[in-house]
Amino acid sequence: MNQTVPPVAIGFNARLFPINWRPVSHEIAFARGLGCDCIQIHGREQGIDAAYLGMSLAAVGDMLISNDMSAVMEIVVRVGANGRTASGVTPLDVLRNNLDAIRRLAIRHVHWHFAPATRLTDAELCALEAMLIDTLIVGADMARANGFTLALEHNEPDVPLFARIEAITQALEAAPELGFVWDLNHTPTNELNDWLDLAPRMTLLHVSDTPLPAVNHHLPLGQGSIDFEARFCELRERGYRGAAILEIGGVPKSGGFGRDTDEALCDSVARLRRAVWGRYSAMI
Repeated sequence: MNQTVPPVAIGFNARLFPINWRPVSHEIAFARGLGCDCIQIHGREQGIDAAYLGMSLAAVGDMLISNDMSAVMEIVVRVGANGRTASGVTPLDVLRNNLDAIRRLAIRHVHWHFAPATRLTDAELCALEAMLIDTLIVGADMARANGFTLALEHNEPDVPLFARIEAITQALEAAPELGFVWDLNHTPTNELNDWLDLAPRMTLLHVSDTPLPAVNHHLPLGQGSIDFEARFCELRERGYRGAAILEIGGVPKSGGFGRDTDEALCDSVARLRRAVWGRYSAMI
């Protein structure tokens, strides 16, 4: 392996949630202080604005530049069987509503994370996945035309929309311009090698811990049982060179939110950096 290849960029999910909100200026400064290269900001159905961020889009863009950092965007879209949100808009509408922020923040990587808005039958889920293929193709073309990459994130098995590797593979085959976001915390151990085989299409990683074989606990690193150094060794061997975004904080199945404290992020960033570098960790 070429030892001069730079490490995977590291960042974390900005804490802009209603019950755990901090101004994005705090999150950028805190991330920079931890030596992070990027930060993840969530798009919203109606787009994002100064009220959501705590400062204007222009000011956020300037702050990212002055701190030599970049932003990526996740857009969670909860859709029904008709492929629309509860308010009746399509994923493409949601993407358009966030284009202004994407441009102003110079975001080069955006991904959709689809989730079912209501309980759907297996047949409805398969039909919805098939319906969304055209949306993914058009969205990837829209992204290219606007200077960024669009990707698709998978779900854990208990959220059965784009949770099966077959569904993800079909989407990637149908949309050659589409990237794939792999969440290590969503992946059952017995499926690990199948998901690693998608490394050539991976454009972003989501990283948190979980007590395997249980998945999707979003724990700080070290509080679950994922072998992160082994995962990143395997990814390096497959040529992955994208970013790794920490998404810690816990979900109801792991006892609820609130685990993404400054202390937890500081420790998890350090653990992630060691895992990314692997046997070259002595160099940092």
